[in-house]
Amino acid sequence: VASRKDDSSQDEENKNKFLYDDSPLKKYVDACLATPLCTRVDGSNSNENATILEVSSHFSPEWSKWSMNDPTLWAMDYLSHHPLLQRAQSRNMTSPKLSWDVFINLSGDTLPVISAQRIAQLFEPNQGPLGNTNFVTSSSCVTGLLPTSIYDFPNGWMKRVHYFQRHIPKKLSYVDLTTGEYLIDDEIDIYFGSQWMALTRDFVEFVVRSMDHPNGLGNVLKDSMVNTGVSMTDETFFATMLMNSPSFEHTLPVLNEVGALARFPTMYALRYERMDENTPNAWGEFRSVEPLYDIPPKFSKNTDGEAAAKPWGPYFLGVYDLGNIRDSGAIFIRKVSSTVDENLV
Repeated sequence: VASRKDDSSQDEENKNKFLYDDSPLKKYVDACLATPLCTRVDGSNSNENATILEVSSHFSPEWSKWSMNDPTLWAMDYLSHHPLLQRAQSRNMTSPKLSWDVFINLSGDTLPVISAQRIAQLFEPNQGPLGNTNFVTSSSCVTGLLPTSIYDFPNGWMKRVHYFQRHIPKKLSYVDLTTGEYLIDDEIDIYFGSQWMALTRDFVEFVVRSMDHPNGLGNVLKDSMVNTGVSMTDETFFATMLMNSPSFEHTLPVLNEVGALARFPTMYALRYERMDENTPNAWGEFRSVEPLYDIPPKFSKNTDGEAAAKPWGPYFLGVYDLGNIRDSGAIFIRKVSSTVDENLV
């Protein structure tokens, strides 16, 4: 399912050229649809045409605000309730066929580094090494493939201070939709991750139910974040939901002794990004041991109005990143642009 903003009300001068229609990801999806490899492999090893739905959303998210989560939650709700995408898709109701297995949320400046067919194989629920696993982090997460607890950051670090000043984490009262129990003053720890993620179908449907229920954890957590005015909720909401839902503990990535995914030990990150390169991390260390890249002034001129990169990133990638991309084992990369380095697009 491809989500894009409907810009029909904008004039030509003010159109956002970074919409999905003009993105590298859209070009990749179009190329995929034109090939016989754009198929879905189900548990019986038979191929069938994929169901492709292109839909329009109507959101204007503000950077760092709660509205950053609205398009993602809308897409989850759409996937969970659309009649073409329901669980029972066969006449044999005792053995329903899933119309989708994994929810992968990507920005338009993201591209995969492997084929769509290989991605489907990796996420296949029964045999794929990434199947039945929830990934909510990127290569810039200090705890790798697992979300970072707010308590992992040292005292005085911006992310920790920002939340604690607004009395978050806090105890919340909500209905546990798995047990039906009403939990009173349950301690909800905050975790940092990313909105660009790959989630299991069961967890997506759980999030949707928790938003639909007035006393579900999702709704209560959202109200807490909105009412306190915390920022960066696109980094914390889904990671916090996952890490505070015991019924999904078995879906967390299991890592080996060097921090790679135990079932796929070449993978250290789902998505490769360059972040925090020109600023030190929470422990005063620079992430890169290599010479730091400058932030080219052309970002404000040659990227269709994207503006200059922030000191902490994410930065546009180039051919000089290929070695690190390979070493990370990531299956997606961000950010890419043909006006920065067309070799990656």
